[in-house]
Amino acid sequence: MEFSIQPVVDGQTTTLYVAGEVDLATAGELRQAAFIALDAGATELIIDLYKVTFLDSTGLAVLVALNNQTTDTGAHLTVRGSSPRVLKVMRITGLDKVLPLEANPNPGDPPQ
Repeated sequence: MEFSIQPVVDGQTTTLYVAGEVDLATAGELRQAAFIALDAGATELIIDLYKVTFLDSTGLAVLVALNNQTTDTGAHLTVRGSSPRVLKVMRITGLDKVLPLEANPNPGDPPQ
């Protein structure tokens, strides 16, 4: 699966639907997309990882940095709908206790 990010803006909420592998080669794109959303005034940032097939330490670092950034600026981050592989990495690293995780009611499919 090729890496992609589809942003969906609804008022002050931006959801980034991420697909593919989030690793050293792609984590910067995720960080950039999130900062663009926050700079545009998003107060609620949702990162939907349902279609992410792999997440390495670089991707985890981006999620932690986004959590810190949103906390510092008064915005709110939610990490939504992770695959079992991604959830396993988050559990092993303890990030499931740090990052605000939520199940996705509409797994991985952005609204049309």
